[in-house]
Amino acid sequence: MPSSVPGCRRADFSQTLNSSNDTPLWDRLFAPLLAAAAGALTTGLFFHPHFSLPIPHYGQMRFVDILSGIIVALIAIAVGMVAVWCLPRLHALMHRLKNPILTLGIGGLLLGIVGTIGGPLTLFKGLDEMQQLAFSQTLTAADFLLIALVKLAAPVLASASGFRGGRIFPAVFVGVALGLMLHAHVDAVPAAITVSCAILGMVLVVTRDGWLSLFMAAVVVPDTTLLPLLCMVMLPAWLLLAGRPLMIAKRHTD
Repeated sequence: MPSSVPGCRRADFSQTLNSSNDTPLWDRLFAPLLAAAAGALTTGLFFHPHFSLPIPHYGQMRFVDILSGIIVALIAIAVGMVAVWCLPRLHALMHRLKNPILTLGIGGLLLGIVGTIGGPLTLFKGLDEMQQLAFSQTLTAADFLLIALVKLAAPVLASASGFRGGRIFPAVFVGVALGLMLHAHVDAVPAAITVSCAILGMVLVVTRDGWLSLFMAAVVVPDTTLLPLLCMVMLPAWLLLAGRPLMIAKRHTD
């Protein structure tokens, strides 16, 4: 299952399903599924990523767990929307410099400072670092919060400065760190709920793609008992984000 993630990211089902209703469903799914299979096979040939985290199994679903999951997702959305608010403003500020070399240089300097504050766990793409977060016995709730904020600030700074890069994996990493922070703060809520719902909320902010958000949450915390809960948590999260600004920055021409 983990090796299929890169391919499935290319199979953006929601955009496929939003196409013309005159085309049969299978015809719309065939090309994305083929791309997903090719991506998964190619990934498996070169390396074997491990997306699933060693999080304790979630038992029977309770009503209070649904409420807890909704609260966690809303917290993640609130944190993510801060980044959405900051990106266009920081982008406009950085591009007042006019000189692209100066813009990239200052952006690189700021990224270096942010990385120094966050430490090694906030560097690189985050797959191995997510495992370290989950295995760690020494990190506190404050440490998890700092890591989440630093990892969220990094793609905002990078995008505002003109660097290219993806946002999905940083969003997943931020969701993991936030989920572990919330579990460390309120250990009565299972880590499986805090981590999966935080991932769902954060990825939903970044992508506005319900299927992809649900998929990433289910892959990182692969527990089938969580699926009904995640589907119910998705509803208020989606309604809250309806009509909200996207995480984009438009270049203004003089």
